[in-house]
Amino acid sequence: MTTITTIGRITKDVELKKSEKSGCVYANFSLAVNEGIGETQKTMFFECTVFGADAERLIKAKAKKGSLIQVTGKFSVADYVSETTGKSGYNLKLTVLAWSYIPGSNGNGKKDENGETNGNGTDGAEVPNQDPGANPPPDDYDGTTNLDEEGAF
Repeated sequence: MTTITTIGRITKDVELKKSEKSGCVYANFSLAVNEGIGETQKTMFFECTVFGADAERLIKAKAKKGSLIQVTGKFSVADYVSETTGKSGYNLKLTVLAWSYIPGSNGNGKKDENGETNGNGTDGAEVPNQDPGANPPPDDYDGTTNLDEEGAF
């Protein structure tokens, strides 16, 4: 298994979902990761899926668009061909094994009424330490991001 750890910002609000077929709780989100500086800076986007209690903690911690988080996960690449343009491309995917807020980030880059950022980035929600192996995806999970429509379960 290839795992990576990276830091980036969530690109849209995270929603908790439940697979109708298996009852598995999960959340999908996209993570924007910047690399380089100045004119050479590039942004990579990872499609992330987090399962079980880790997904619920992500929601409880009020993760939202702009939240700066660190994720560790199983890395994969999915090739595709656009139906409209016929061009091929790829999606970078992470099956999240653990995540944490970056200290000093309040999720939206803004300061509170006192001019300070929230020290833990959770808007006051408590985020417990995580064991990267505590909530693994099901054994037959194939990396698809919409579990019910793609038939991963």
